[in-house]
Amino acid sequence: MKKYTHAWLAFMAIKRLEETKLSDTDRRYANNLITWFKSHKDSVIQGAWYPDSVIKDMANSHVLKLTPSDDAANKFKRLPSTYLNYQYGKKTALWKKSFTVDKDDNLPDRCESIAHSVIDNLKMQESEDKGSPVSPTDNQIALLLFMLSHYVSDAHMPFHCDSRRFSAGMNLHAQIEAKWENIIRRYYQIDDANARFFYDPAGYPLRAKGTHIDHEYQSSLLKAVDDALRDRRFSIGWGGKNNNVWDFMSAICQYSYLLSYRFIPEPYDHTNVTSANWQSLGSISFDDFSVAVLSDAIDSTARVWFRVWRKYMKWERKARAKKKK
Repeated sequence: MKKYTHAWLAFMAIKRLEETKLSDTDRRYANNLITWFKSHKDSVIQGAWYPDSVIKDMANSHVLKLTPSDDAANKFKRLPSTYLNYQYGKKTALWKKSFTVDKDDNLPDRCESIAHSVIDNLKMQESEDKGSPVSPTDNQIALLLFMLSHYVSDAHMPFHCDSRRFSAGMNLHAQIEAKWENIIRRYYQIDDANARFFYDPAGYPLRAKGTHIDHEYQSSLLKAVDDALRDRRFSIGWGGKNNNVWDFMSAICQYSYLLSYRFIPEPYDHTNVTSANWQSLGSISFDDFSVAVLSDAIDSTARVWFRVWRKYMKWERKARAKKKK
């Protein structure tokens, strides 16, 4: 995914948390994160793009490539039943088959590592005296949180989880990501000179204005993503027997792989997918494919961020209670 797509997904994840129904206790945790996020929102675009612009670990940490195999022992995990990539993936022939995983890829590990780093840095900040030279700053923690959203979202790009080489040939991978980026640029006001969104009164990216574009938006891909999330129950659970970020992101990668095959079925690959046929090969349309990717990525970022933040806040509450004794 490209720069503004990553940033938009991060903003929409927070909006998802702000608008969804939660228990009173979880609402307090979510509101704390939402307030914190909005105080650092000007750094979202830079931070969420940092893994591509500076870290540049795309070859291994942005991907988890899976390959169909009748000989492997790997089995599919479960996801929350509301996930579109889970619903689509279970309807592919490959769902019944095992698979191999590229041994050099580590996207779930990267997500787990950064999730721990966010919590660790928040704990250090809470524990250190004000002005301590080893205490992390809010900006450093924000950078980690926004970087985490990048890796979480990348797991939802099906070609990051499919060993077929869709960055070769017509480079379908890049063309689809460019389409998403152009759609976001079409419907939101962006300050290119300063690489930031303009904001609406609630602090979210400001939609482009005009009677024509408002009308056009109603039938757009982004409106379809919004509708899909509005009609979807939000669950804070990882799904199935998943216990942590690593389990959850591993499952996401598995169903992204299946979604890739649902969109571009066997025996197609970079050698025979063309600009003329790529939208008509699979059993789902490009729009359905895109809504699954983008809406699930928003839900996952919201879930991972919330779980990370809640884990820290529970620790903080206990630490402060202990200090008072």
